[in-house]
Amino acid sequence: MRIGVLVAIVFVCGVASNYAAQTGGSTFSATTLQRGIEAYLREQLGPDDEIMFPTPLHDIHFDEPMVVAHCRSVDRLAGRTEVELSFIAGSRQLRRIRVPVVITIYRMVPIAKHGMERGAVLTSDDIAYERRDATRLLDLLPDSLVGLRLAQSVTAGTPLLKSLLLGSGSVRNGEQVTLVLRSGAIAIRTQARTLQSAEVGRTVKVRRDDTGAVFVGRLTNEKTVVVELDRSSTPELRSEVP
Repeated sequence: MRIGVLVAIVFVCGVASNYAAQTGGSTFSATTLQRGIEAYLREQLGPDDEIMFPTPLHDIHFDEPMVVAHCRSVDRLAGRTEVELSFIAGSRQLRRIRVPVVITIYRMVPIAKHGMERGAVLTSDDIAYERRDATRLLDLLPDSLVGLRLAQSVTAGTPLLKSLLLGSGSVRNGEQVTLVLRSGAIAIRTQARTLQSAEVGRTVKVRRDDTGAVFVGRLTNEKTVVVELDRSSTPELRSEVP
Protein backbone atom coordinates (compact mmCIF):
# COMPACT_ATOMS: atom_id res chain seq x y z
CA MET A 1 0.00 0.00 0.00
CA ARG A 2 1.52 3.26 -1.07
CA ILE A 3 1.20 6.32 1.17
CA GLY A 4 1.78 9.87 0.05
CA VAL A 5 0.72 13.45 0.47
CA LEU A 6 -1.73 14.46 -2.20
CA VAL A 7 -0.11 16.32 -5.05
CA ALA A 8 -2.92 18.84 -4.66
CA ILE A 9 -1.93 19.59 -1.07
CA VAL A 10 0.19 22.50 -2.31
CA PHE A 11 -3.03 24.13 -3.41
CA VAL A 12 -5.01 22.86 -0.43
CA CYS A 13 -2.58 24.41 2.04
CA GLY A 14 -2.86 27.73 0.22
CA VAL A 15 -6.63 27.59 0.49
CA ALA A 16 -6.42 26.56 4.14
CA SER A 17 -3.98 29.36 5.03
CA ASN A 18 -6.14 32.01 3.42
CA TYR A 19 -9.21 30.64 5.11
CA ALA A 20 -7.41 30.42 8.45
CA ALA A 21 -6.52 34.11 8.34
CA GLN A 22 -10.19 34.93 8.09
CA THR A 23 -11.97 32.31 10.18
CA GLY A 24 -9.32 30.25 11.99
CA GLY A 25 -10.10 27.00 10.16
CA SER A 26 -9.33 24.92 7.06
CA THR A 27 -11.59 23.88 4.20
CA PHE A 28 -10.99 21.27 1.52
CA SER A 29 -13.33 21.67 -1.44
CA ALA A 30 -14.71 18.59 -3.17
CA THR A 31 -12.99 19.66 -6.40
CA THR A 32 -9.61 19.98 -4.70
CA LEU A 33 -9.97 16.58 -3.02
CA GLN A 34 -10.93 14.86 -6.26
CA ARG A 35 -8.06 16.44 -8.19
CA GLY A 36 -5.62 15.47 -5.46
CA ILE A 37 -6.77 11.84 -5.42
CA GLU A 38 -6.58 11.69 -9.22
CA ALA A 39 -3.04 13.10 -9.18
CA TYR A 40 -2.02 10.54 -6.54
CA LEU A 41 -3.45 7.66 -8.55
CA ARG A 42 -1.94 8.88 -11.83
CA GLU A 43 1.53 8.41 -10.36
CA GLN A 44 0.80 4.68 -10.14
CA LEU A 45 -1.42 4.03 -13.15
CA GLY A 46 -0.88 3.99 -16.90
CA PRO A 47 -1.66 7.10 -18.95
CA ASP A 48 -4.70 5.46 -20.57
CA ASP A 49 -6.24 4.06 -17.39
CA GLU A 50 -9.53 5.63 -16.34
CA ILE A 51 -10.52 6.88 -12.88
CA MET A 52 -14.15 7.35 -11.90
CA PHE A 53 -15.74 8.47 -8.62
CA PRO A 54 -19.04 6.54 -8.22
CA THR A 55 -20.26 8.83 -5.42
CA PRO A 56 -19.78 12.61 -5.27
CA LEU A 57 -17.25 14.09 -2.85
CA HIS A 58 -18.22 16.91 -0.47
CA ASP A 59 -16.41 19.88 1.03
CA ILE A 60 -14.72 19.10 4.34
CA HIS A 61 -14.12 21.81 6.98
CA PHE A 62 -11.95 21.77 10.10
CA ASP A 63 -11.75 24.38 12.85
CA GLU A 64 -7.97 23.86 13.01
CA PRO A 65 -5.75 25.88 10.64
CA MET A 66 -3.18 24.46 8.22
CA VAL A 67 -4.64 20.97 7.96
CA VAL A 68 -3.02 18.69 5.37
CA ALA A 69 -4.34 15.49 3.82
CA HIS A 70 -2.41 12.28 3.21
CA CYS A 71 -3.52 9.72 0.65
CA ARG A 72 -3.13 5.92 0.90
CA SER A 73 -4.33 3.11 -1.34
CA VAL A 74 -5.97 0.39 0.73
CA ASP A 75 -6.35 -2.24 -1.96
CA ARG A 76 -5.21 -3.12 -5.44
CA LEU A 77 -5.58 -0.21 -7.85
CA ALA A 78 -7.90 -1.93 -10.30
CA GLY A 79 -11.65 -2.20 -10.55
CA ARG A 80 -13.79 -1.01 -7.65
CA THR A 81 -11.51 -0.01 -4.78
CA GLU A 82 -10.96 2.72 -2.17
CA VAL A 83 -8.45 5.45 -1.40
CA GLU A 84 -8.00 6.51 2.20
CA LEU A 85 -7.57 10.18 3.16
CA SER A 86 -6.09 11.14 6.52
CA PHE A 87 -6.45 14.77 7.61
CA ILE A 88 -3.64 15.88 9.90
CA ALA A 89 -2.88 19.09 11.82
CA GLY A 90 0.64 19.04 13.19
CA SER A 91 1.07 15.58 14.70
CA ARG A 92 -2.66 14.99 15.28
CA GLN A 93 -4.90 13.02 12.98
CA LEU A 94 -8.24 14.82 12.87
CA ARG A 95 -10.21 12.58 10.58
CA ARG A 96 -9.89 9.63 8.23
CA ILE A 97 -12.23 8.78 5.37
CA ARG A 98 -12.32 6.29 2.53
CA VAL A 99 -13.23 7.45 -0.94
CA PRO A 100 -14.62 4.83 -3.37
CA VAL A 101 -13.08 4.89 -6.84
CA VAL A 102 -13.46 2.72 -9.92
CA ILE A 103 -10.27 2.20 -11.94
CA THR A 104 -10.39 0.75 -15.44
CA ILE A 105 -7.05 -0.65 -16.59
CA TYR A 106 -6.24 -0.70 -20.31
CA ARG A 107 -3.44 -2.84 -21.70
CA MET A 108 -2.27 -4.20 -25.04
CA VAL A 109 -3.76 -7.67 -24.79
CA PRO A 110 -2.45 -10.54 -26.95
CA ILE A 111 -5.13 -12.10 -29.14
CA ALA A 112 -5.27 -14.85 -31.74
CA LYS A 113 -4.88 -13.52 -35.28
CA HIS A 114 -6.86 -16.45 -36.63
CA GLY A 115 -8.54 -19.63 -35.50
CA MET A 116 -6.18 -22.32 -34.20
CA GLU A 117 -6.62 -25.90 -33.10
CA ARG A 118 -5.84 -27.30 -29.70
CA GLY A 119 -2.17 -28.25 -29.40
CA ALA A 120 -0.95 -25.68 -31.95
CA VAL A 121 2.43 -24.14 -31.14
CA LEU A 122 2.25 -20.35 -31.18
CA THR A 123 4.51 -18.30 -33.45
CA SER A 124 4.75 -14.53 -33.84
CA ASP A 125 2.53 -14.81 -36.94
CA ASP A 126 -0.31 -16.16 -34.78
CA ILE A 127 -0.39 -13.26 -32.31
CA ALA A 128 -1.78 -9.73 -32.54
CA TYR A 129 -2.22 -7.09 -29.85
CA GLU A 130 -5.25 -4.91 -29.15
CA ARG A 131 -5.90 -2.22 -26.56
CA ARG A 132 -8.58 -3.70 -24.32
CA ASP A 133 -10.06 -3.36 -20.87
CA ALA A 134 -7.72 -5.59 -18.85
CA THR A 135 -9.03 -4.77 -15.37
CA ARG A 136 -9.97 -8.40 -14.72
CA LEU A 137 -7.15 -9.89 -16.78
CA LEU A 138 -4.03 -8.51 -15.10
CA ASP A 139 -3.09 -11.81 -13.42
CA LEU A 140 -4.00 -13.80 -16.52
CA LEU A 141 -1.78 -12.11 -19.11
CA PRO A 142 1.28 -14.24 -20.01
CA ASP A 143 4.81 -12.84 -19.99
CA SER A 144 5.65 -14.60 -23.25
CA LEU A 145 3.76 -16.54 -25.89
CA VAL A 146 5.95 -17.77 -28.74
CA GLY A 147 6.66 -21.48 -28.43
CA LEU A 148 3.76 -22.24 -26.10
CA ARG A 149 0.96 -24.59 -27.08
CA LEU A 150 -2.77 -24.04 -26.99
CA ALA A 151 -4.64 -26.01 -24.35
CA GLN A 152 -7.83 -25.67 -26.41
CA SER A 153 -8.96 -24.47 -29.81
CA VAL A 154 -9.48 -20.72 -30.20
CA THR A 155 -11.16 -18.44 -32.71
CA ALA A 156 -9.78 -15.22 -34.18
CA GLY A 157 -9.76 -12.41 -31.62
CA THR A 158 -9.67 -14.67 -28.55
CA PRO A 159 -7.45 -13.21 -25.78
CA LEU A 160 -4.46 -15.50 -25.27
CA LEU A 161 -4.53 -15.86 -21.50
CA LYS A 162 -2.47 -18.13 -19.27
CA SER A 163 -5.41 -20.50 -18.85
CA LEU A 164 -5.35 -21.23 -22.61
CA LEU A 165 -1.63 -21.96 -22.81
CA LEU A 166 0.65 -24.89 -22.12
CA GLY A 167 4.40 -24.80 -21.65
CA SER A 168 6.56 -26.64 -24.15
CA GLY A 169 7.05 -29.40 -21.59
CA SER A 170 3.62 -30.14 -20.14
CA VAL A 171 0.21 -31.66 -20.82
CA ARG A 172 -3.23 -31.01 -19.40
CA ASN A 173 -6.13 -33.26 -18.59
CA GLY A 174 -7.83 -34.54 -21.75
CA GLU A 175 -4.93 -34.11 -24.18
CA GLN A 176 -4.28 -36.66 -26.93
CA VAL A 177 -0.91 -38.40 -26.55
CA THR A 178 0.98 -41.36 -27.96
CA LEU A 179 1.08 -44.23 -25.46
CA VAL A 180 4.12 -46.50 -25.68
CA LEU A 181 3.77 -49.85 -23.87
CA ARG A 182 7.28 -51.22 -23.56
CA SER A 183 8.39 -54.67 -22.43
CA GLY A 184 12.08 -55.35 -23.04
CA ALA A 185 12.75 -54.93 -26.75
CA ILE A 186 9.05 -54.95 -27.64
CA ALA A 187 7.11 -51.69 -27.80
CA ILE A 188 3.47 -51.15 -28.70
CA ARG A 189 2.40 -47.67 -29.75
CA THR A 190 -1.21 -46.56 -29.53
CA GLN A 191 -3.27 -43.45 -28.78
CA ALA A 192 -4.51 -42.35 -25.38
CA ARG A 193 -5.84 -39.32 -23.52
CA THR A 194 -4.41 -37.87 -20.36
CA LEU A 195 -6.54 -38.05 -17.22
CA GLN A 196 -4.56 -35.37 -15.38
CA SER A 197 -2.06 -32.56 -15.95
CA ALA A 198 1.66 -33.25 -15.73
CA GLU A 199 5.10 -31.86 -16.53
CA VAL A 200 7.60 -33.66 -18.76
CA GLY A 201 9.59 -36.18 -16.73
CA ARG A 202 6.77 -36.90 -14.27
CA THR A 203 4.24 -39.70 -14.17
CA VAL A 204 0.77 -39.23 -15.62
CA LYS A 205 -2.39 -41.31 -15.81
CA VAL A 206 -3.80 -41.95 -19.31
CA ARG A 207 -6.72 -43.87 -20.79
CA ARG A 208 -6.10 -45.96 -23.91
CA ASP A 209 -8.46 -44.95 -26.74
CA ASP A 210 -9.16 -48.40 -28.18
CA THR A 211 -9.65 -50.48 -25.02
CA GLY A 212 -10.36 -47.94 -22.28
CA ALA A 213 -7.58 -49.41 -20.14
CA VAL A 214 -5.92 -46.95 -17.78
CA PHE A 215 -2.14 -46.79 -17.43
CA VAL A 216 0.28 -44.79 -15.34
CA GLY A 217 3.44 -43.95 -17.26
CA ARG A 218 6.12 -41.31 -17.60
CA LEU A 219 5.63 -38.26 -19.80
CA THR A 220 8.81 -38.23 -21.91
CA ASN A 221 7.74 -35.24 -24.01
CA GLU A 222 4.52 -33.29 -24.45
CA LYS A 223 3.19 -35.92 -26.90
CA THR A 224 4.44 -39.25 -25.52
CA VAL A 225 3.77 -41.34 -22.42
CA VAL A 226 5.92 -44.44 -21.87
CA VAL A 227 4.89 -47.36 -19.66
CA GLU A 228 7.62 -49.89 -18.75
CA LEU A 229 5.73 -53.14 -18.20
CA ASP A 230 8.60 -55.27 -16.92
CA ARG A 231 10.15 -52.96 -14.32
CA SER A 232 8.88 -53.31 -10.78
CA SER A 233 10.04 -49.78 -10.00
CA THR A 234 7.60 -48.27 -12.50
CA PRO A 235 3.85 -47.85 -11.98
CA GLU A 236 1.89 -51.03 -12.60
CA LEU A 237 -0.53 -51.47 -15.48
CA ARG A 238 -4.06 -51.00 -14.27
CA SER A 239 -7.31 -51.62 -16.10
CA GLU A 240 -10.48 -49.73 -15.25
CA VAL A 241 -13.99 -49.74 -16.65
CA PRO A 242 -14.31 -46.68 -18.94
